[in-house]
Amino acid sequence: MPVFSNPASRILSLALLTVLVNKQGWFGLLVFFLPLIYLFYKHPGPGRQALLLARRLRWFFLSILILYFWFYPGTELIPMMGRFSPALEGVNEAVLRITSLLIVISYSVFLVQLTSRDDIISGIQFILSPLTYLGIDSSRFALRLGLVLSIVPKLMANQSLTNNQKKSRNMSAVLDQAAGLVKQADEQLSDYDFDAIVVDKLKRPGIFDILVPLTLFIWLLIVQFHY
Repeated sequence: MPVFSNPASRILSLALLTVLVNKQGWFGLLVFFLPLIYLFYKHPGPGRQALLLARRLRWFFLSILILYFWFYPGTELIPMMGRFSPALEGVNEAVLRITSLLIVISYSVFLVQLTSRDDIISGIQFILSPLTYLGIDSSRFALRLGLVLSIVPKLMANQSLTNNQKKSRNMSAVLDQAAGLVKQADEQLSDYDFDAIVVDKLKRPGIFDILVPLTLFIWLLIVQFHY
């Protein structure tokens, strides 16, 4: 991602964004969506991966639409249908939730695709480093999580070539497929020599590496206290 040079800042910003995006209206989502336009234009490869993942989740999105359309209280969208009419507020909320998910999915894909394996691991290690004061060894966990995150996109690309005739059409199948990818990636690490991996220390963060997550954190605090 163009603004960030520090992987810890990328990961932390994504975590804050994931929490914050679910508390936003349309204006807030527009703020998060505008940088994605640049990312899709500048990096079409990861952009296609994001669209592919969104397409795979279409049945999940459909279930959200159905849930909000007919089970969210509000003004009847089609009065002649009576109580069977979807609620106007439900339609708005459904599209809002789906847009929020698409934003998080897109940023997640760009993070994994544009950040090297070693940078992901070093970023996770830096974020979890305070756990060492509690006697918890965060290094091995960071190594395993970073390696899984780097392997999963490759497995997704391979599965997209073989699963065209076995596409998931329900939520449980989508979740099973996601869990299967993570399990498959984790199994590939069973014989991995973690001690052989040496990760460089992070470079000094730049101004944007500090400002972006700090701004998101302050924004989140404001939203929390406001509501």
